[in-house]
Parts: sequence; structure tokens; C-alpha cells
Amino acid sequence: MWFFLLSLAYAVVTARSLYDDGSYYFLRVLQANGFTEMLFSRGHAGYLYQLPVVLALKLGVTNLEVLKLAFGVGCFCAWPVAMWACYRLAPEHFWLVVLAAGMAYLNAAFVAVGEHVVAHAFFWPVVFVLLFVRPLTGFAAVVLLASSVILLRSYESMLFLGPVLAWLAFRRARTEPRSVGRLVCLLSAIILLLAVPVAVDGVLHPCTSSNAHSFEAGMLGLLAAPGWTVLWTAFWLLLMAGGLWPRVRRGMLSHAGILLLAAMVLLWGAWPLLAPAQLDPYKQHEARILNLLAPLALVVVAESVVRFPGWFLTRKNYLANMSAVLLLAQSLWQLAATEQWRGFTGVLRNLMQTQKGIVRLMDTPYGRQPAVGWQATRFIWVMDFRNLCVEISPRPVQALVLGDPLIDGEVVNRQMLQQYEPDGLPDLGRYGVDYNGYVKAFKTGDLIISPPSTPVHDAPDLLEIGAWTGI
Repeated sequence: MWFFLLSLAYAVVTARSLYDDGSYYFLRVLQANGFTEMLFSRGHAGYLYQLPVVLALKLGVTNLEVLKLAFGVGCFCAWPVAMWACYRLAPEHFWLVVLAAGMAYLNAAFVAVGEHVVAHAFFWPVVFVLLFVRPLTGFAAVVLLASSVILLRSYESMLFLGPVLAWLAFRRARTEPRSVGRLVCLLSAIILLLAVPVAVDGVLHPCTSSNAHSFEAGMLGLLAAPGWTVLWTAFWLLLMAGGLWPRVRRGMLSHAGILLLAAMVLLWGAWPLLAPAQLDPYKQHEARILNLLAPLALVVVAESVVRFPGWFLTRKNYLANMSAVLLLAQSLWQLAATEQWRGFTGVLRNLMQTQKGIVRLMDTPYGRQPAVGWQATRFIWVMDFRNLCVEISPRPVQALVLGDPLIDGEVVNRQMLQQYEPDGLPDLGRYGVDYNGYVKAFKTGDLIISPPSTPVHDAPDLLEIGAWTGI
């Protein structure tokens, strides 16, 4: 758990929350000086992400570094809060939520702004209250209702998770001895059922047309080419299942077996540093379906724990240890990958500090190769790259880095390039962002990049670029 919390803390201080959509939402919060627009079906998860930075803004904080830390806290707080609640509710079953974090959340956690993360996290306090806490305590009632409200508008996965949780709540209401407890369970069940039409609305009215197919594409991508952490997790789960038989477990717990397992965990966790060219953060985005499949599978295990307590009691230590090692290995990978993120943002800052105007990343080795030396480079999320550069740039801003413009045709190229024009820059003057040096360099004329006249599909390096940018 300490390594898990350390990995989240390191993600906060290195501003990993700005990767992908995070840079867009952080910018929108700064511009609005408060909560910004969000998809209705994911609204409560969005409020959770934005709450710390909005509170800081309302307190008069304008230091951009402090605001980035606050935004990071919001982006990475869901799982620590949910896990703390589960530990308070039923510490003897805590291994279940640890297993869920290791097998699902940390396989899809590199993109910090992902409402599926919130839906999966607060799934577990509801399960713990309904299955493990008898009779219903005051703390459990508060946790149950608060988690249900968050899940009401968290993610489209509630289309499947909502009915499961509502059934557990209705069933618990029938057996709860006190009338107040029955009322709380019934209210929770109603809220969780209401999450289903909210999720349907999210499916029918996605925020962008690409969202309608991205979840399915991610699932197919996960099956066709699972990432490093997913492969290791699958192997570990098979090993964990095999160890339920005493003979296999004795072999795993021998001196040679423990050394072999330790070597596996170190290789697993250190891989982003050992093979930076293989690090592809987009693979974690593809794996977000695990935040739906894992809770559906593990709720069956949780139900079995209630029905067959004797069988699980004799294997509790083994299950807890294997779950803990899974969390450890995945946390080490997150630490290593976040260190690569820190190095890449350092590269961008150096480019923006030593150059002026627009710096085209594709003119540098960091734009043409998946790694330069020991530095991984596959961190570009093209459409929000300008926002990231503004948010991490040295002050005052004298240069911005341009990701590759050869995507989706000439219209998108123009839209992306317009973001870099002086009129397209976000007004962040109240936060100390000064563009005078950049605007002066931009207006010299020789730094303006026009969209390519050659059709995109004729670009010789497009497939190579698309393969590692995730486009």
C-alpha cells in the first residue's frame, strides 16, 4: 500500500494529471475559474476531479504550480478514498479491493482523467457495505449513500454495474433488521437503478463521435495486442489460481520459488526504465474495459466469500499476499512509467526554454523515435498537446512545441495549427502566463507552419507516426 500511495503521490507532483484529456480539463477549469462543462452521464466523476482545484481557485490561489498539484490530487484521489472506506468497513476482506486495484485500475490508470476509474473505485464501498457490514452502522450508511450518489453519474459502465449493485441493495433491505437500515438500502438501490438510464443517455449521446467507438476499439486492441502490464497481470492471476492447490503453493513458497517471483516482480515493474522504446501509455487507455470486467468478476468472488467463509478463511493469508504483490508490481510499473513522463516533460520544457516561437517536435529525435537513449517519447496526445505545453512552459512563454500535424486530413491540421496562433492562445494572464516573447517570435513569419498540400495518405511516414501516437 505504501508503494501504491507513493506511485500516486509521484504522479501528482510530476503533473501526470495533464496527460491526455487532463490538460484540456485543467485549462477549462482555469478559464472558467470554477467547474467547467462535462458530459451529464459522467458529471459527478467530473466534479470529483475538479473539486480540489476549484476550491483552491475560490480561495484565491493563482500560482499555476499549486493549482496543478490540486488538480492532480483530484484526479488521483478516488481509489485511495474508496480503499480507505473499504478498510474501515471490513479490513479482513481488504484483499479484494487490493486485487481489484492491481488487476484493473493500475492497468488503465496512466490516463488520469478517466471516469471509468471513479465508477470502479466507488463500486467497492457499496459492495463492502452490502455484503460485509452487518448490522448497518452509521458510517456504513453514509458511505453507501455517498458512493451511490457518485455512481449515479460516473460512467457508462453503470449500465452493467448499476443493476448488480441495485440487486444487492434490494436483497440487503429485505434482511436488514432495523427500519432505518432498510430505508438506507432501499434509497441506495433506487439511486443505483437510476444510474442505468443515465448511462444509457451517455451511450446514446457521447461527447464526441469518436467516443461511440473508442471503448469497443479499446477492447479489440486489448485482445489483439495487450500491453505489458495486462500480460503480466493475466499470468499472475493464473499463478494465483494455481497456488490454491497446496502442492503448487509449496513450490511457490520455496526459497527458489520466492527468488523467482521476486525477479519477476522487479522485471515487471522496472520495464519502462529497462525498455523505454516499448513504453506505450495508450495501451493503458485501451485497457479501460477492465474497470468494467474486473468488478463484475470479483463481485462473484465477494459473494462466495460470504457464502463459503470457511474455505476462504484457510486461504486468506495466501490470497492477501498474492493480491499485495500484484499491487506492488503494478505500482512499481506506474512509478517507472511516471518517471519517464517526468523526463519527457523535462525535454519539452528544455525545448521551450532554449527555442523561440513554434518548435516542431517532428524535427527532433523525440518526435521521430519511440525512445531517445533511455527516454521514452510516446506521450503525445496530439489534439491537446498545445494545452500541455502552455501549462508546463517556463515563464514567460517564448516557445510552444507542435506535435505532428499529419492527422485526419487538412481541416484538422488547420484547426490544430490555429491553436498556436496568437489569437488562439488561452488567456491565462491572471495565473502569470505571458505570451509576449512567443507572439513576437511568431509574427516574424518564418515560424508559421502551413498545412501540408500533399494528401495525408501520401505522407510516407504517416503509418509509423500513427502507430506510436495512438491516432
